[in-house]
Amino acid sequence: MSLTYSALAVLPVVMLLLISLWKGVKPGVYTGLAVTSVLFFIWDSNWLAFPASFIAAFIDTISILMIVFGAIFLYHTMDQKGYINGIKLSLQGVHSDRNFQFYFLAFFLTAFFESVAGFGTPGAIVPLLLISMGFSATMSVASVLLIDGIFALSGAIGTPVSVGLEAPLGLPSAMIPKIYLYAAITMAAAGVIVLLSVHRFLKKENTGVRDYSWMVYLSIMGLFVTFSYFLLELTGVVAAVFMAIISYLFFFTNKKLKWKPWIPYVLLVGLLLIPKIISPLSSLLAFRLSFNEILSTGVSASLQPLRSPLVPFIVAAISAAFLAKDLSFEIKPVLTKTMAVFLVLFPSLAITRLMLSSGTTMPSMVEALGAIFGESGAAYPVLSPFIGVLGAFITGSTTVSNVIFGPVQLNTAQHLLYPEELILALQLAGASLGNAICLFNIIAAAAVADVKNYSAILKKNMMPVLGASLVVSLVGYLIMFFGLKF
Repeated sequence: MSLTYSALAVLPVVMLLLISLWKGVKPGVYTGLAVTSVLFFIWDSNWLAFPASFIAAFIDTISILMIVFGAIFLYHTMDQKGYINGIKLSLQGVHSDRNFQFYFLAFFLTAFFESVAGFGTPGAIVPLLLISMGFSATMSVASVLLIDGIFALSGAIGTPVSVGLEAPLGLPSAMIPKIYLYAAITMAAAGVIVLLSVHRFLKKENTGVRDYSWMVYLSIMGLFVTFSYFLLELTGVVAAVFMAIISYLFFFTNKKLKWKPWIPYVLLVGLLLIPKIISPLSSLLAFRLSFNEILSTGVSASLQPLRSPLVPFIVAAISAAFLAKDLSFEIKPVLTKTMAVFLVLFPSLAITRLMLSSGTTMPSMVEALGAIFGESGAAYPVLSPFIGVLGAFITGSTTVSNVIFGPVQLNTAQHLLYPEELILALQLAGASLGNAICLFNIIAAAAVADVKNYSAILKKNMMPVLGASLVVSLVGYLIMFFGLKF
C-alpha cells in the first residue's frame, strides 16, 4: 500500500476526534461520516458495500439502543416508584461521607456490571445512581467510563480475551493466564492516572471530609492483579465482590444496610448471572439473528436480542413496579431519549462500518492503520497499547478492537521477536482503556444520564486515557527490558 493511502486512512479518525473536541460530537460525527464516505469511493471498494455498510450500521445501532432503552426504562421506573431515593438513603445510612459513597458505588458497581454483563451496562446504570446522590451528571458519566476502562479487559466474563484474542488467533491455553496477568499489572499502574483524574473531577464538587479513593482503589486492584493469573475471566467479578466485603468489614460505619430499595438491582444481577452459570440457558440465549453477505457483499451483521441486557432491564423494572404496587409506566420520555441517541449513534457506527468494509484488492482503512503502527520497529512496544485504544475508539468495543488489531499485534511481535503474550496484553489493556473515549459509549451513557454535551465528556476523558495508555506502554517496556516472565 502506498504512503498516500496509509496517510489517508488516518484522516477519518483525526477529523472525527478534532471536530468532536472543537465543535461538538454531533458535528464531529457528521463531518467524519462525510470524509469517510468520500474516501470509501477512492479506496478500491465494492460500491454495493457502501449501502450494505449503512444497513449493517443500522443493525449495530439497534443493538446498542436496546441497552439504552432498557436502562432508561429501568431507572425512570425506579425513580417514579421511590427506589432511587431509597438507595440514596440506604448508602447514607451505612456511611455519611459522600466521598466514600461515590468511590464505593463507582468502583464496585462499575467493576461488577462490566465483568458480568459488558455491553455498556455500567455506563447505563452507575452514573444515574451517582446523579441521584447529588453528583453532577457530566462528572458522573466521565468518571464511570474511565473506571469502566480499567475493568473492561475481563468484561462480560472474559469475552475480550476468549472471543477477541484466543479463538481468532488460535492461542494456546497456556498463554491466556500470562496475558491476563500482564494486562492486570499494567492496568493497575495505569489505573493510578484514572484514579487521580477522577479525584480531580470529584474535588471540584467539594464532597466529603476524607479522601477514600486510595483505600477503595487498592482494595480492588490488589485483588484484581492477584487473582488475574488464576481466575482469568472471573477476575473482575471476584475482585468486585471481595472489595465489597472488605468495604463492609472495614469501611462501613453502620453494618445494617437497608436492602429493600436494592431489590430491582439485585434481581437484575441475578438475571445477568444466571446464563453465565447455567450452560444450556446460555446456549439458548446465544440465539443470533444473522444478516450475512448484505447486498451480496462481504458485509455482515447480527443481533443477539436475548444476550442483550434489555430483557433483564425490563423484567427488573416491572418487578420494581409490582413491588411498589403501581403498574403505571411512562414510555414517552424513554422513547424520546432513545430517539435522540439514534440521531448521533447511527452515523458514528456508519463510519466504523465504512472503514472496515473499504478495499477489495487492498487492505481496508482499519487494516492500513494497523500497518502504519507495524512499521515502528523498536518503538512498537510503546505504541502497542495505543493501537488498542484506537481500535476501541473506532469500534466501540474491547473485543472488536482485539479481533481487528490482535493479528497485527501478534504478527509484529513474532517479526520483531518480542514476547507475544506481553504484546497481546498491551493490546488488551489499551483496548480496555479506549472504552472511556469511544463515542458510542459516551453517547449512550450521556443520553441515559440526560447529558446533551457529549464533547464535555470526551474532553474530560481524553488526557486521562492517553496518560494511562502511556503508563501501560512504559510498564510493558520495563517488563520486557528486565526480562520479567511469569
